[in-house]
Amino acid sequence: MSIDSPGFLVEEVRSWNTPLYGAYLLWNFTSAYCRAHPSADAPSGLLHFIALPILANPQLNESVSNRRANLQSYVQGFEDKKRIDILLSLHGRVLSKRANTLAAIDAAVHAGLLSWDSGTGKLYPHPLKRSPAKGKSVRASVVKDGKKAGVLGQWFAEHNVPTIAAYLKIVL
Repeated sequence: MSIDSPGFLVEEVRSWNTPLYGAYLLWNFTSAYCRAHPSADAPSGLLHFIALPILANPQLNESVSNRRANLQSYVQGFEDKKRIDILLSLHGRVLSKRANTLAAIDAAVHAGLLSWDSGTGKLYPHPLKRSPAKGKSVRASVVKDGKKAGVLGQWFAEHNVPTIAAYLKIVL
């Protein structure tokens, strides 16, 4: 599927119109962040407003993989391919998708996947209480996106919020 194909638009619409899908991605992101953080700390809620626009957009998430070493390599990939305009679009997506990200966080909290510490502004992951029932397993594409969310969480755990914003060219 090419980046210009309507399929990419359909995938992005599906991602944004399904808060539970976003909740699953944010849970994977948060869980991986906590595992990878040097002191096992939880991510600031603010990072979720950056992560979900990356994960829900096919053009931004296609480069999120274990083949890249870190966040710097992810950004460098856009510069090397002369697609920096796609990365620069992230700032606008973060701003325009705030309500959608908040809906996904709310769905994750309501489903018991995450809890929000109002004192610190951090989101903490909870272990899954049970696996999907037989015959109701998660689609392979959703599992793949969840793994990408985990990779992004690992990358974000290496840096503080201002550094992440600087790498991704986001003004907070």
